[in-house]
Amino acid sequence: MIIVDERLAERFWPNEDPIGRRMYQPRSAETLMQVDENTRWLTVVGVVRSIRLSDLSGSGSSVGAYFFPYAQSPEGGITLAVKTRGAPQSLATAVRNEMARVDPEVALFDVKTMQERADLSLSSKRTAMFLAVGFGIVALLLSALGIYGVLAYSVSQRRREIGIRVALGSTTAKVMGLVAWEGFVLALVGLALGAAGAVALRGVMASEIYGVGALDPMVLGGVALLLVGVAGTAALIPARRASRIDPARALRA
Repeated sequence: MIIVDERLAERFWPNEDPIGRRMYQPRSAETLMQVDENTRWLTVVGVVRSIRLSDLSGSGSSVGAYFFPYAQSPEGGITLAVKTRGAPQSLATAVRNEMARVDPEVALFDVKTMQERADLSLSSKRTAMFLAVGFGIVALLLSALGIYGVLAYSVSQRRREIGIRVALGSTTAKVMGLVAWEGFVLALVGLALGAAGAVALRGVMASEIYGVGALDPMVLGGVALLLVGVAGTAALIPARRASRIDPARALRA
């Protein structure tokens, strides 16, 4: 008998009940598709939820997983998962002593907490994400400098126009809003291009992240708010400078 997970059941028996179905266990990778009188046939007796056996990043088998009773398919070693309410590290000695009492020749090794195994599994992904975050911060700073530079140059080129607006009665708030709106438009263009890139690269992004969807609305919304905030901050100085333009000096220039 054999127990399969939901992913394997959906792959081989889509929209059907896998209980009672038969499948065979290949003897080797070379004889994967060969069936003869020596083929070992197994009956599916249960279905369990799909789990990530190899690593938490989901880069393991896309086919699914199957499980045997230990008595049916004994292995050279076994893995114990022990749940405790206390500190996990302090339990290792007690488990080792208990195993030695049952069988002194059984060795207990590679003892790690679930958190340590999760960190080890995600270490390569975490390094890549740290680099990505670093590049993202640099890109965000460069975009802020770019928005500031563009708006500062625009204000310097439009001194006479702004001076005329102030002379005709435009308020400080309106002048600042005029310049800040240009920065907001630049941020909207950047958001549109970034959203298009996220949609186009969602397959690559999904393979590099864990626990978050490639197009998670909370993440995208947070990034959008962050970019708008940075753009608003970058536009603040040129906007204040524009609001302080002296109409008389601007018109004489």
